[in-house]
Amino acid sequence: MSETELIDVVDKDNNIIGESDVATAHAEGLRHRIAGVFVFDADGNLYLQTGNKYGKCDLSVGGHVRKGESYEDAAKREMLEEIGLTVPIQLVSTFFPTDARLNHFWTIYTANAPMNWKFKPTKEVWSLEKMKLEDVIASIHQEPKRFTHGFVNAMREYIRVKRSP
Repeated sequence: MSETELIDVVDKDNNIIGESDVATAHAEGLRHRIAGVFVFDADGNLYLQTGNKYGKCDLSVGGHVRKGESYEDAAKREMLEEIGLTVPIQLVSTFFPTDARLNHFWTIYTANAPMNWKFKPTKEVWSLEKMKLEDVIASIHQEPKRFTHGFVNAMREYIRVKRSP
């Protein structure tokens, strides 16, 4: 997404209260929406972005929700743009992290890549790595700087939701 594209600004309850471009929202600390997808392979391994503009491991897919766009539509759009995948997604959670740095209000989803799917590099993501979920969690504890801040927040929420009764 371009830094000049319009996004919705939201309040603490995730209600739309205005609009902004991405650069201004970040510079002024305006709360806005992000959609992310954890994509798993048939064996339950998680795909992580390893080649991206951040130089750190990140969610399989993630990005800003455009003005007037739903979280779900943004997640599907980002999945196609970033990794060339079109599959059903399942809602995990909508949340605002307690330590949000960029005032991102998140919704995270999961998706399962077909067994025969092969990632092809895109303009935004040039490499993916598969890891067992338990290895990802251990690595976050051992080397937290290896991951983006957003990934760590999204993974904490994913674990919280999946472990709750």
